[in-house]
Amino acid sequence: MPEEPGPYAVRRPLLLGANPFATLYAAGEPSAYVSVWRVDWSIWGSGNVLILWYDGRLHVVGNDGRLAGRIEEYFVRNFDEATALPGWPAATVTVAETTVNIDPASGTTAHGGDITVRLSGILDARPFAAPEFPLHGRGHGLSMQVLPCAEATVTLAGRCLPGAPRVTRDDRGRPLSSAVCTLHEAWSG
Repeated sequence: MPEEPGPYAVRRPLLLGANPFATLYAAGEPSAYVSVWRVDWSIWGSGNVLILWYDGRLHVVGNDGRLAGRIEEYFVRNFDEATALPGWPAATVTVAETTVNIDPASGTTAHGGDITVRLSGILDARPFAAPEFPLHGRGHGLSMQVLPCAEATVTLAGRCLPGAPRVTRDDRGRPLSSAVCTLHEAWSG
């Protein structure tokens, strides 16, 4: 007799868009982390969001304050990159015109409030899928195209923040970076 299949978790779409991000390192330690969001559609609406952790402070900027707050709370503060930092303070959202431009050949440029982000030097392009990405104590579906980058700069109030991305290779020789552009990002939960 065939074995009965296990329970299947029915999911709903949560978000479609892109989430380029970068952790900058100075003297071997994280000096800044930025998460850039172009939300084409989500259960919270659409728009652009920039989230920057620097010097123990959190800057959240978006053209829709509710969306920016939900992205920070639901996703970013729970990602490994954020939880690895020395503290993640409470967010205060600034509503400001926020633009995100992603070019799979050259990288990402984003600007919102007093934050500007540039990711460049695309090293590779490959698909990524995680049918059980852990978030909020349960599995979420995640798929996207991943483009590791050689370079990243973040400016805050006109000042270039210290640090650079960490670039290495995996055991198969594929480039890895702490600065990554993503395309076609889809979340379900």
